[in-house]
Amino acid sequence: MRKMRLIVLFSLFLLLFTQIAAAGTPLITVDELRPGMHGIAKTVIKGAEIETFDVEILGVTGSQAEGHSILVKASGDLIERSGGIAQGMSGSPVYINGRLAGAVAYGKAFSDPDYCFLTPIEEMLTMFEKTDERPSAFLPKNSPLMASGFTAEGMKYLTEKLSTLDLKPLAVPTGQKEIENVQLEPGSSVGVELIRGDIRLGAIGTVTWMDDEGRILAFGHPFLQRGNADYFMTNAWIFASIPNVESSYKVGALGNTLGAVTQDRAAGIAGKINQYPHIIPMFVSVTDTDRGINKSATVQMVTDEALVPLMLDAVCFNTVSATTDRNGGGTARVNFHITARGENSGEINIVRENMFYNPSNLAKAINGELVYIGDLLMNNKFEKVTLFDVNVNIEASSRCDVAEITRVNALNGQVKAGENVTVEVEFQPYRNKKFTKTFEFKVPSNREPGPMPLIVRGGGASAWLATVLQKQQSADAVPKLDDKKTLNDYLQDFKDYDKNNELIIDIMPGMSAAPTTKGGDKPAEEQQAAMTVKSLFKGSKAKQKYPVDFIVDGETEIMVQVVR
Repeated sequence: MRKMRLIVLFSLFLLLFTQIAAAGTPLITVDELRPGMHGIAKTVIKGAEIETFDVEILGVTGSQAEGHSILVKASGDLIERSGGIAQGMSGSPVYINGRLAGAVAYGKAFSDPDYCFLTPIEEMLTMFEKTDERPSAFLPKNSPLMASGFTAEGMKYLTEKLSTLDLKPLAVPTGQKEIENVQLEPGSSVGVELIRGDIRLGAIGTVTWMDDEGRILAFGHPFLQRGNADYFMTNAWIFASIPNVESSYKVGALGNTLGAVTQDRAAGIAGKINQYPHIIPMFVSVTDTDRGINKSATVQMVTDEALVPLMLDAVCFNTVSATTDRNGGGTARVNFHITARGENSGEINIVRENMFYNPSNLAKAINGELVYIGDLLMNNKFEKVTLFDVNVNIEASSRCDVAEITRVNALNGQVKAGENVTVEVEFQPYRNKKFTKTFEFKVPSNREPGPMPLIVRGGGASAWLATVLQKQQSADAVPKLDDKKTLNDYLQDFKDYDKNNELIIDIMPGMSAAPTTKGGDKPAEEQQAAMTVKSLFKGSKAKQKYPVDFIVDGETEIMVQVVR
């Protein structure tokens, strides 16, 4: 047993020695630290200039099992100018007698900003070899998410969406030309970026350690603690450090992509220069038809599965907000095309067009289907999917392009199986005169004589579904749970979903007036509807759709007599 422990200790020592040699930076371990030791830390609080501040070791907390934290007090002119240890200084390397001890990482909100905890450098180095998931009760000294290219409304929406992740975005200007040639080194500002392009979103911290191979350690605490990661790594430009009652913070702009962040763990982030992350390109074009104005946004997003739906939503919302330049309701026509590849499904092409209306906030009403399919592709339980391209086109107006079904009439109330029923529908548009349209519904060729109840509805109408469920429950015919076997089952269902600007005519399921099958006791449509919830949404095989230039609201039932 003793021999085994010696082998493990020797292996760890050899690993540490190799990393020290590669970095060319001598290290000091927590065992060597004593209260009263003094040193310096490196960071940036303006532009890209690395400055230093004084540090005093106050003590070491924790254990080998749970991990250590080093309590320090900072002082000096830089600390006075920055308002104390600020968010964005996370990762700032601390040196004791020229040896690297660790990185600025944690502090307490509403406490003396000159005090903070360090993450020991030896714990950060383990990110290149193994995980170190260790939760902390302290407040990470991370920067708020720097967001540029967002409108005021876009920022409000982004803040709302990020609140579930306990992240706060901060609107900042775009980057500076002076940063183009700034390289990363210990003490310099480093960005972790999620979206780049016309819209940018990411956090800023400080580089702790770097070796000759271009490997980098930073932050001293997790960013999102995703474990294995694939984010943009950038340089950064700092505008100022802003004093704050809760905690001071740096305000800066993300710069050029220099590499990739590959690890995001309790001890910090790790990455490598000249290694670039996988991306999802996205193009959004929005036309304000009221004013004839078009604006677009071209971005690249990281492939984090949990964040992709949120990023799709935020980019679309912001582009609509920037184009329409107003708050309020209206109607939008949305078309998107997504190309992807599944590990089992192969090539995936999703094309969807629909119309949406909202009386108070149009921009919030139009992204539901895009977010749904993004979540389905990235987070389905069947297989990993790689997104190649996302293209979105939106036409928005302040009009209310909605018409309500007010009357439905079958012009030929008696019809034979296989023939057409001519259905006349009266519509009441918003603040306009009523009008009628006629539609042809083909009766199934195998339909038995007798009454045939039809549902005439808009593609987005759902009140009829509650009626069917109530009738089935009273007849002890409760629909079973949906049973999808593959990702393609979900994708096909999505492609078949009714659209808001479609008139739907279908045989009403679950009605006692429907004819029975030759081999069963229950009506044919009731048997079908009792099979699965999915069948209710999809409707019968006889369902027919008719696209129109407006959103159809409401639903009505009529009865048609099938004769011999």
